[in-house]
Amino acid sequence: MKIYGKDPLFIRGVKEVVGQMVKQHSTYASALLLRIYVMSGMDITEIFSCLQRNPPEDYAIFIAAERDFDLLKRLYPDRLTLCVAESATLSELRQALAVMETLRRQNLCLSETPGGVKFTRAERQIMQLTLRGYSIDDIARARRVSPVTISVQRSGLMRRTGTRSLLALCALYRAYEAGQPAAPGERCSGSL
Repeated sequence: MKIYGKDPLFIRGVKEVVGQMVKQHSTYASALLLRIYVMSGMDITEIFSCLQRNPPEDYAIFIAAERDFDLLKRLYPDRLTLCVAESATLSELRQALAVMETLRRQNLCLSETPGGVKFTRAERQIMQLTLRGYSIDDIARARRVSPVTISVQRSGLMRRTGTRSLLALCALYRAYEAGQPAAPGERCSGSL
């Protein structure tokens, strides 16, 4: 695990939380592969400097002021990132780490699409339920995760596939299921 930031007390606290999670649940052992950015107490110049020296890889958690969330998401649209408020409770931090670990594990069992785009088993299930007209809340209940997790997964999938709308993502997924290139303008059934 790599933690970047300015506040050594906050960084030490995050390290302890991750260490406790790994001890309690061996499935979180790969949380040590995460990059965590503690932006507490940093101004915008310090944030940019930190990110330039240590850019996020595939998965990153930003612990920052809520006013900086939009900026951080725009800086790394091609990365799977999660922003957590610097005022987050211990349980919220644990939940963020668990969400990122779940996403990382789900992305390990990838399947190839005709155009080289990959869908995880979880993403395939989300897309199948979406095509049947289920809402994010319904999908979250069916998968026994939070609606935020479903939303993050779907957003990440749209980023990875280069689709700009849910309809385009549905068309791509239908083509994936059929083993053909996606037809332009194909529409998703059900209410989205």
